[in-house]
Amino acid sequence: MANNNHSVQRLAELIQLVRKGDRVSLTELREQLGKTREEIAKKVGVSENQLGHWELGVQEPTGVYHIFWKLRLSDHIDNEIAVLLGTENTELITQFWEIMWRLNE
Repeated sequence: MANNNHSVQRLAELIQLVRKGDRVSLTELREQLGKTREEIAKKVGVSENQLGHWELGVQEPTGVYHIFWKLRLSDHIDNEIAVLLGTENTELITQFWEIMWRLNE
């Protein structure tokens, strides 16, 4: 049970970082997920250098790229959600995210 509580707490922290969505939170999220800049940059469709500029605050991503950045990082959390829910059903995972986005609106 303690391990499950730890999983829930970790997932809650990761989701909070996605919801916050600023450059510091997204950088921390990437690091907590153990993803490299190169991995995320490829998923977002920008160079590793460009992602580094965003993370360091040298430049701000355009609205579309900021959304892609958040989405690609949240995609990596889906595996942890699947384990917590005990299913890989993408519809249920999508519903879980919808609930998480609506909390504390």
